[in-house]
Amino acid sequence: MNMYYENDKGKVYYEVHGKEDNSSVLVFSHGICMDHQTFIPQIDALKDQYRIIIWDMPFHGKSSPLDHNEPFIKTAADLIMELLDHTKTDKAILVGQSLGSFVTQRAAHRHPQRVTATVHIGGGSLYPGYSPLLKLLNPLMSLFITLYPDRSVFKAFASHRALKPDTRAYMQQVAEKTGKQVLSHVTQQLLTDMVNGLPEPSKKPMLLIHGDHEATLVKNILQKMKQHNPNSQLAVVHDAHHIANQDNPEEFNKILLSFLGKFQKN
Repeated sequence: MNMYYENDKGKVYYEVHGKEDNSSVLVFSHGICMDHQTFIPQIDALKDQYRIIIWDMPFHGKSSPLDHNEPFIKTAADLIMELLDHTKTDKAILVGQSLGSFVTQRAAHRHPQRVTATVHIGGGSLYPGYSPLLKLLNPLMSLFITLYPDRSVFKAFASHRALKPDTRAYMQQVAEKTGKQVLSHVTQQLLTDMVNGLPEPSKKPMLLIHGDHEATLVKNILQKMKQHNPNSQLAVVHDAHHIANQDNPEEFNKILLSFLGKFQKN
């Protein structure tokens, strides 16, 4: 089912797949300059057991942009809850890839009663917050993105985050369509939110996943995230990079299904 949810901030595109009974519900949130198609490889593997919601975050895919004064991650986190209300969903397991991981953490912190567990693919922790010096990267990042040729920046964006040619092609195509302005704006918003952080670690069950070709920095961040969240587990997907769920969907889906089995209603 392909639908739009509208509020005073604009419209949000989403799709619902899988079971329509009282099954466990999964909400998948994509990374920066990507869209709902990020999780197409998961639908067939999950649809017989779960109800699946995939969506386009603001500025991405078929969803509306936000006013630039709106805090992106907080707003996206609240939109997840509005989607749950709109689809008459009480609670859900939230799955976030990269940027979506930060949105997922913010949503779980702001609305803990609506979240059963969280899954983070190549993400990073909002607890504890990062040094305020991180904000110094904002003008430098914005200048770099502005000066870098359009096609080259998105080709590099894809090649440094994916192994499979099909995954790289998808990333480059969607990123080019989304545009450098969104990449710059949302990156700055992300860095700001990382500095703001969260006041406490999550108490929800948590699955952390990264590819074996993931950047060392991200691997280290996820290791620390596991240390700060005792109710968490860390898994590595072989032959995969940052977009591990697309690079090696078979192994990723197996890991995800094993984790989800703990919460399956029937």
